[in-house]
Amino acid sequence: MNNLIDAHCHLADERIASNLQNEIEEANKVGITHFFSSALCQKEFEWHQDNAFPGMKWCAGIHPYYDESAENDFKTLIKLCDEKQIIAIGEIGLDKRKNNFEWQKKMLLRQLDLARNYDLPVVFHNVRQYYEMHKILKNNFPKIRGIQHSFKGSQEVFEVYKNYDIAFSVCSKLPKDGVIRSIIKHGFYLFETDAPYQKPPHSKEKYNHLKNLLWTVEKISKITRVDITELKEIQYLSYQNIFHEDL
Repeated sequence: MNNLIDAHCHLADERIASNLQNEIEEANKVGITHFFSSALCQKEFEWHQDNAFPGMKWCAGIHPYYDESAENDFKTLIKLCDEKQIIAIGEIGLDKRKNNFEWQKKMLLRQLDLARNYDLPVVFHNVRQYYEMHKILKNNFPKIRGIQHSFKGSQEVFEVYKNYDIAFSVCSKLPKDGVIRSIIKHGFYLFETDAPYQKPPHSKEKYNHLKNLLWTVEKISKITRVDITELKEIQYLSYQNIFHEDL
C-alpha cells in the first residue's frame, strides 16, 4: 500500500471535528488516506455513528483517564460489538496519573474480556504502567492482539511487549532512537498522530493536525535509514495482521 494510515486519532474532538473536511483534505494531499479514530465516551460513540466517511474506521472504549468516559458506557460497547460497528476495543488501559488503579484494572479486565469474546483487537493506553499491564496480560490474556498506542517505552519494555501479538504504534513524541530502530527491525508497527494531541516537537500550532503524520514517518525514516515506501508497506501488513482485513 502506497498511502499512509493514521493508526490513532480523535476525529470527534471538537478541534478536529469542527474543521473535519479541511483536516482530511490537507492530510490527503500528503498521502494520508485512512484514519483509525478512537471514541472515548457516549457522545463520541454517537458522533462516529453519525459521521462515517470512506477511509475512516473506529474503535470505542472506556478510557482510564478521560473524564467523560463512564462505566455506564459498557452497555453501549456491547451493542457496538453486536452490531459490528467497531473494529477494535479501545483505547483502554492503565494510567498512573490518576489514583484509581483498582477501578482502572476492573474496567480493563471487563473490556479485555469483551474483546476476547468478540474476537476484536485492543487499542492499549498505557502511561507509566507497562509492567502492571504486562502482569495482567500474561496472567489473563496472553493471546490478545492489538496496538500499543503512542509507545514511548524503554528498550526493556520493548523486549517484554514484542512477545505479544501487539503492534507498536508511534507518534511524533518518539521513544529513544535505539528503541525506534528495534521497533522497525521487529517489523510490527503502525504510525499515528493522536491528533489533536501530541503535536510535533517545536510546533507552533495550537493543536496537532492529521497532516502531521508525515512528519513522524519522515523522522523515523531518517533515524532508521529505512525508505518511507518500505515503512508504509510494513505498516499495512501490520494492520492486516491485527484486524484480519484489508482497507
